[in-house]
Amino acid sequence: MRFNMEENMVKIKIPLPMNDASGIDAEWLWAEPEGDSFVLKNVPIFAYGLSYGDSVRIRIEDDVLVFQDIVRRGGHSTYRIYAKSDRSSPEVVNVLTNLEKLCCDLEPATNKIVGVDVLPEADVYEVYRVLEEAERNGILEFEEGHCGHPLKA
Repeated sequence: MRFNMEENMVKIKIPLPMNDASGIDAEWLWAEPEGDSFVLKNVPIFAYGLSYGDSVRIRIEDDVLVFQDIVRRGGHSTYRIYAKSDRSSPEVVNVLTNLEKLCCDLEPATNKIVGVDVLPEADVYEVYRVLEEAERNGILEFEEGHCGHPLKA
């Protein structure tokens, strides 16, 4: 079991589907114990249906904490950016800066992939508009990992 004593955090294994495009069989996320569940404390880059702040239940397999199901949503949404060039290119940095101004936290995964945590107070429609415009302009591609914001009817 992976455990960070200083921050009372554990690593939880999130199994990914066979032949996932990421090329890996699982993603590992930091989580903080909360009663009988664990609150996710980083942005899922490859796992779908989860966001930062979600409370999850685990099972133990071979001394490893493995995601079982969701207990409670944390109100965050998750997007993944795939930069066409490099995440440090000026046009991508400009998009990332705009997302931060819109109440998003960013978690770089590779030189081309960035996880976007859309905080509960963010306007998810404005975040989506910025991402769509950047995609139309050929700067990046993006996908939604999970939408935890209430949507307008």
